[in-house]
Formats: sequence, structure tokens, C-alpha cells
Amino acid sequence: MKKDTYTKVLLIGGLIFLTSLGRIITNHLAIWNFTAIGACALFGGVVLKDKKYAYLLPLAALFLSDLFLQLFTTIKGFYGWSMLFNYGAFMLTTFIGTRLKHASMGRIMVASVGTGLLYFLISNFGVWALQDMYPKTFVGLMHCYVSAMPFYQHDVFGSFFLNTILSNVFYTGLLFGAYALLQPIFNREEQVANAN
Repeated sequence: MKKDTYTKVLLIGGLIFLTSLGRIITNHLAIWNFTAIGACALFGGVVLKDKKYAYLLPLAALFLSDLFLQLFTTIKGFYGWSMLFNYGAFMLTTFIGTRLKHASMGRIMVASVGTGLLYFLISNFGVWALQDMYPKTFVGLMHCYVSAMPFYQHDVFGSFFLNTILSNVFYTGLLFGAYALLQPIFNREEQVANAN
């Protein structure tokens, strides 16, 4: 295996593992929605040149953590078809990351806030569309969104908006900051690989 491929596999595997582990730990501590999955989706879309790895990153992290939660805890990892909307929301986040041209820190932070809001809208749309909790009308959809907000009252920051958006911003800053610090190493390895 070429050294640049080995480094890429280590980076992606490490991010998947750490993201999954972080979600498992925060769920165990009942700190809901404070995860790095959205940030990893955005990071992969912006940074990874091979876009199949960009999409694999959040999907694998979410699936592995769902599998662990389902098999080894009392938290349901797999809770029905509406969870496909969660997976779709993270794929859309990755897609948005791939479209960020000249990805400045300001644009990345705006994208992290926007994708957090998008996740809320898409995941709760899935609940409305696929569960029998709300009438299948516009009013029913709005009731679903309003009802979803108190669901997050026990989150670290007391609301979905603060928890999900702050986690997106926090982990996005952490990932992109670490990547910026490690960028000289990645550039050096890429130059060595291209020279061979």
C-alpha cells in the first residue's frame, strides 16, 4: 500500500472511530445531539479529494454508532424508517461541503450553522412523513417541528438549536483547526508521493 493511501486510510478510519465513539459517549451521558457527525460530513465534503470517502465518513460513523447503541445499550440505535432522513441529512451536509468554493473559515462556520438547521428540518420531516404521530398536513408538519423543540430541553444547552448548532460549530472548528495544524505534514507527504 502506498504511503499516501495508508495515511488517507488512517485519517478516515480514525475520524470514523472517534466520531462514533464520541456519539456513543454523549448518548451514554444523555448529552443528546452534541456529536461530531455533522462536522465530519462537512469536513469530508470540503477536505477529502476522493468524494466517495467524503460520503463514507459520516455514513460509517453514524451506522457504527447506531449498531453499537442497538446491540450494547438500552438506547435504540435503529428506530425505524424515519432514521433514513437522518442519514440523508448528513449526505446533504457532505454535498454542501463539496460545493464550498474557496472554503474560508467564515464560510465553513456559516455552513456548519446552516447544516445544523437543515438537519433539524429534515430529521423532523422524516418523523412527520413516516410516523403516525401528526396529521399529514402543513399544520401537522408545523406541529411536528414545534413539538420537537421541547424534546431537546434536557440537552446540554437546553435546546436543539443550541445543542446541535453549537456542536456543529465546535466540532467543525476542532476538525478544521486540527487539519490546518497538520496541513504541512499532509502537503509534504503529497509532494513525496507525487515525486515517486
